[in-house]
This record gives sequence, C-alpha cells and structure tokens, in this order.
Amino acid sequence: MVSFTFKVNNVDYSGMIERDSYETSLSPVYGETITTMDGIGHTAVLRLRGEVSFKLNPSTDANTAAFAADLLNAPVEVKYHCLQRNQDVTVQMVLDGVSAQFLSRCLYGGASWNQLESITLKEL
Repeated sequence: MVSFTFKVNNVDYSGMIERDSYETSLSPVYGETITTMDGIGHTAVLRLRGEVSFKLNPSTDANTAAFAADLLNAPVEVKYHCLQRNQDVTVQMVLDGVSAQFLSRCLYGGASWNQLESITLKEL
C-alpha cells in the first residue's frame, strides 16, 4: 500500500497511522427474516458495515491529544480507504468501547499513551 486516505471530520490524519497495522473489515447488516410457505427462512443483506483498526506512529503529545479529542466527539465523519472495496469510503463512525476507554483515559485521566494500543472505529 503506497498511500491511503484517513480523515476525521475533514482533518487528514493518514500520516499518524502506522501503515503495517492498518486493517479494515466489512460485516453484513441483515433485514428481517421472512419464512415462505415451504418453511424456509429468507434474509436479505441490507448493507455492509465497515470497521477500521490501526495503531499510531510516534507523535507529539499535542498531535496525539488532538487526534484523541477528535475521535471522542462521536459520531465522527471518517473518510478512509476500505481494503475490501479498494476505494475510499466516507461514513459516520464511533469508537468501539475499548478504544473509547483507552483514549479518554489518555486524554482526560492522565494515563500514559501506549503506541502499541490498537484503535478501532465502527460504522453506524
């Protein structure tokens, strides 16, 4: 991967993302199951829900704090490169529970920043 897009609320953070840790995934969102007269249940896939996970490159405390503050203002508009679709996608996302706790402890709780901690965002 030579270059990729990662923007949060139109602020480019792609330089802060460790490229080797960058992962995306898609999971289906199903509609209601309908059972036909022959007793078979049919479910339609309504859409695919994206998820992006990454670690951060070493950065200054100020840059890291700004990034954490932007991500904690959920939901946020994220434009990222989806590896499965091989295209840039712009969606509303929120932090998963573990990432939100980690970022809020680092930003507000005085905990030390851990570069090895993975951050995960999930599409609404």
